[in-house]
Amino acid sequence: MEQFDLNEIAIFVKVVDAGSFTGAAKSLGLPKSTVSRKITQLEERLGVRLLQRTTRTLSLTDTGSAYYNQCSRIIGDVEEANIAVTEMQSKPKGLLRITAPMLFGAEVLSDLVSEFLQNNPEIQLEIMLTDQPLDLIQEGIDVAFRVGQLADSSLIARSLGNVKTVTCASPSYIEKHGSPSHPSELHQHTIMGWNARNTWEYDTPEAISIDLKPKVQVNDALSMRKMALNGLGIARLPAFLCAEDIKEGRLAPILCDWSYTSTPIHALYPSNRHLSVKVRSFVDFIVEELRNNQPWDADFSEIHAHGCNALNSKK
Repeated sequence: MEQFDLNEIAIFVKVVDAGSFTGAAKSLGLPKSTVSRKITQLEERLGVRLLQRTTRTLSLTDTGSAYYNQCSRIIGDVEEANIAVTEMQSKPKGLLRITAPMLFGAEVLSDLVSEFLQNNPEIQLEIMLTDQPLDLIQEGIDVAFRVGQLADSSLIARSLGNVKTVTCASPSYIEKHGSPSHPSELHQHTIMGWNARNTWEYDTPEAISIDLKPKVQVNDALSMRKMALNGLGIARLPAFLCAEDIKEGRLAPILCDWSYTSTPIHALYPSNRHLSVKVRSFVDFIVEELRNNQPWDADFSEIHAHGCNALNSKK
């Protein structure tokens, strides 16, 4: 098989992209005559005509169109490989903009980014904590952390695990209003939720979904926890947020025989063909750190069992 010059193929792709020999020559920093000669040599090697040339226009033949589609992918892969190898030798640097829900950012992300910055001193970090999902492209955000089911999008998602939640209330609320034994009994209680209507889903001992209309709507988990501690009603809180309260008896899990469906956590970033070294390094670091050490799952089974045993002993 005759050897082909990758440089000729790259010039061919550039000519098609530029729409002219002149544009390709300018982009490549080569004389127009050199570009034209390289295309002629490539056509002679292939034994086919790739381009139709007139004094005013340049167009692909059918064969040229098929060849261009294949070659453009090859050249793109080569360029990406070159960039990747170069960046493997470089350090992450520059401004990294990330966004996360307020509770996740404060309770989980803050410790992780501190370690990341210590290991990557040339990174400048901008963190936007908000419970409103931001548009990564419009806002120029590199990485977003999302808690909950993801909407369909072109973003790349990396799973970080699942957050377990606890249905709980204060001992004073339970003493005054009792504790439901079945999810369907939640309608009889004061519910604190995230929006006007909440669907609480339990998956064991049987799958069941309960649509609830909260008496109190809160968009901040810390505020919801505080109101639960004050005996206002029943809340569904992230396990890592209420773990100490359950250990100390300030809150008690209810519906102990029912397991609430876990909530997924993802890191998202735009689906660029080539991921910058700063974004790749940061996302890989977060995924690796959380792979076997998920703070939201710490001692969940033990804490839940402890709280339920304490509650049952009072019945």
